[in-house]
Amino acid sequence: MRILIASALLLTLASCNLPGSTNDSEKIPPAKVPVQTTPVTTTKSANTGSVVSLNYTLRTDSPTGPIQETTIESVAISSGLYKTGSTYQPFQVVLGQGQVIKGFESGLMGVKIGDKKTIKVIPSEGYGRPVIVPKEQIAPEFSLTRDKKLFENILTQTIEKSQFPAEMQTKVMEAKVGDTLTWANNSVAKVASVSSGSITLAIENTGNPFYKKEVKLGAVASTAGADFKVVSIEGNNVTLQITNKESPFFGKTFAVGESATPKNGNKITIQAISDTSVTILADHPFMAKDLYFDVEITDIQ
Repeated sequence: MRILIASALLLTLASCNLPGSTNDSEKIPPAKVPVQTTPVTTTKSANTGSVVSLNYTLRTDSPTGPIQETTIESVAISSGLYKTGSTYQPFQVVLGQGQVIKGFESGLMGVKIGDKKTIKVIPSEGYGRPVIVPKEQIAPEFSLTRDKKLFENILTQTIEKSQFPAEMQTKVMEAKVGDTLTWANNSVAKVASVSSGSITLAIENTGNPFYKKEVKLGAVASTAGADFKVVSIEGNNVTLQITNKESPFFGKTFAVGESATPKNGNKITIQAISDTSVTILADHPFMAKDLYFDVEITDIQ
């Protein structure tokens, strides 16, 4: 999932990935994939690159928990999961290609034809678990306190020459005081001083929402993704009230139990909210469950 966050340095919004946001909903061994295999007698063990064919029955919560899926027709009938027209036969997976969830794939390493085993997959190796993120990553409104220096129009920063990207190395090595460089967000950086191993830059702080504005109590500013208001100034600390217009909960209720769907992401539900963090759960029926796969290996190629 992609969630827009407020940058700790320049207070601009940027996207980040939360753990569990990949499309693992397609990585559960589906019972609908028809594969015709013919078992052969061999002692070959499965490893990376092996094509493993198997029957499985998936239970949740415990080894004797409720059956959720199966490739075996008789089990589907007895558990009330049978669907007319569905094909019940061995499922096939190529190991090492991430075709199935991590814990299931790991449990198949080293198996042989005829093996029967139960593979336990914990949430962190299956469909993840509730994730705790900083509040500013997801809340539609929050407060943020930063050093007043970060709101200055010009930021001075000393950087080791080796830290510059390769395409800038020649220009950096030849840089003289007064030269200008194009910096992040296309801002202009002027060379303030140069030493043998580092360079000090005076950077136009254009990512600052209060760029060329006075930072005072009650001052407001806006960007495409957020609104900012100065609500407190104590010494060198400036506290902002920020409205994150890119939050999936913008314009919605932000409370425990509420759900929203980020742009290009999966539905998420709030599990807990603290002063500094939010616990969220992705929308997947097996997200926080232990999974138990009863498998029987029918072929390895």
